[in-house]
Amino acid sequence: MPFGKNTPSEEISGYIGSGLRLEGQLIFPGKVKFEGELKGRLQGEKLVIGETGFIEGEVEAVELICSGRIEGKILTKRLHLRKTARIKGEIFSEKLLVEEGAQIEGQIKVGEAQIQPSGDGKEAS
Repeated sequence: MPFGKNTPSEEISGYIGSGLRLEGQLIFPGKVKFEGELKGRLQGEKLVIGETGFIEGEVEAVELICSGRIEGKILTKRLHLRKTARIKGEIFSEKLLVEEGAQIEGQIKVGEAQIQPSGDGKEAS
């Protein structure tokens, strides 16, 4: 699958709607679409943050596609920032794709991953 492209066979295993506000740690398997608000930590496999999505804290995912806002730390293997993305904080990613219009304020390190994220709450070795 090409980086940043969705395939019809991908199924969303979870959805957090725009009216939902959470605080704490959320760990998920599969693909999750997040349009709510979270203060804390979000960890999993593939995460799609919609335009209304806002995370204050830490995001750890194998693949992250962001159209919303993140304030804090991002740890990922593949990061795609869409044109409406607003990032403030630290980014650590093996691969980074930034669309024109996305805003980033902070520190970026692209290259060798600092972590090996997984959806089970444990770091893979």
